[in-house]
Amino acid sequence: MVTTLKPSHSYLAPSLLPGRMERVPPQKLLDATTALLEAFGMDTPEAESVAASLVSSEIRGHNSHGVIRLTTTYEAMIEDGAIDPTATPITERHSSSVISVDGNRAFGQLTGDYIVDAGVEAAEETGISVVGVRGGCHLGRVGEWAERAAEGGVATFGFINSGGTSRTVTVPGSADRLFATNPITVGIPTFDELEFPIVLDMATSQVAHGKITKLAVDEGTVPEAWTVTETGDHVEDAVTFEETDTGAILPLGGQASGRKGYGLALCAELFAGIIGQGEVIGDDENDHVNNAGMFVFVDPLRFSSQAEIETVIRTVNEQIRNADYPEAVETGYATKGDRALLPGEPEHRKRLEYEKEGIPLTDGAVDSLTELAEERGVETPLF
Repeated sequence: MVTTLKPSHSYLAPSLLPGRMERVPPQKLLDATTALLEAFGMDTPEAESVAASLVSSEIRGHNSHGVIRLTTTYEAMIEDGAIDPTATPITERHSSSVISVDGNRAFGQLTGDYIVDAGVEAAEETGISVVGVRGGCHLGRVGEWAERAAEGGVATFGFINSGGTSRTVTVPGSADRLFATNPITVGIPTFDELEFPIVLDMATSQVAHGKITKLAVDEGTVPEAWTVTETGDHVEDAVTFEETDTGAILPLGGQASGRKGYGLALCAELFAGIIGQGEVIGDDENDHVNNAGMFVFVDPLRFSSQAEIETVIRTVNEQIRNADYPEAVETGYATKGDRALLPGEPEHRKRLEYEKEGIPLTDGAVDSLTELAEERGVETPLF
């Protein structure tokens, strides 16, 4: 049925390959992250929940949205009052299937819990629900919320903006920083057909800004296709991109077809402003990201039986697996392996690997976390 995969090459371009890595057992990283969050003033249950979310990003290979966010994003947000470590999100149910969630300056990972819990519960009751989100601070890896719903048998799609701030993305023909990376996420349950749900988590720009942030931590260089400057060149140095206003990230599709990414970014911005009642570009810019958005939850069993859904998943999966993948056709540095995988599959594979062998952290990440621990008086060595 499925042919044996050829040995996979690294999915990172040479300029993206990090320095030396250390493997950390997931539980050790979880304990250390929880301790750091408690040092910010969080109660233990909430600290454990946020830590679990950050480590879940690490264990799925998305370190740009993992524990390094404590040093690159969250510490400054807490110090500036953009995040209140003691706050709790607020849920308002307007009808049986229409819900609003206000993050209330709580950690975005806690807000994500509220979004999923409320949206799934309502979808199971009525078949479909819509959740408008405002004040989400930084919702973390937004694919986590689609993944959790899909694991519970509920399909999801969401459009998210950054509350009028974190503008790093331009539009076709410009190099001005106008949009944030405005991610879109989709989750589709696969029930017993696959070991993982289908989860799409994508920026509407050429790359998630967090990828460049992580490169800056490790003093890496930025691929040419990601950015543009007013002279038509690209920004090579990640630190320069982070610390100056030089250039912008191109919309998804780049120079060739960036109108598509621009259109998706615009829709995400508007859904977040209208359904989420959040701030949008053109409003007074905040100093920190403040996600707003719209999530839709659908119970697929209202439309098809589990067996029918599994047949659909199987049919599509086999078609993709059995395609020809000649060696002469490049997959590109953003593709894991030498052939197309299902959305959510790379994360599943990484989770299995990292649970067994430990989570890799770069020297830059370890140094940043160690410095934060010393500043906060936390004695939780990672090694």
